[in-house]
Amino acid sequence: MTTKWIIGLCWRCDAEGIPVLWLGPVQTIDYGHAPFSCCEPCVRRLEALTLAHNSRGQSVA
Repeated sequence: MTTKWIIGLCWRCDAEGIPVLWLGPVQTIDYGHAPFSCCEPCVRRLEALTLAHNSRGQSVA
């Protein structure tokens, strides 16, 4: 996977004007779709949540 960081808005923590990585599209029932981008700390948090979800017996803190 190629990582291309751009300056933008983190959709998880609302930080603006920082490097963010596009993670994929977000879709809603009422408003269509939009690009989902996160900053490095939020990407790491999402990775930790994904690991916890896929590991048996671990809770997400």
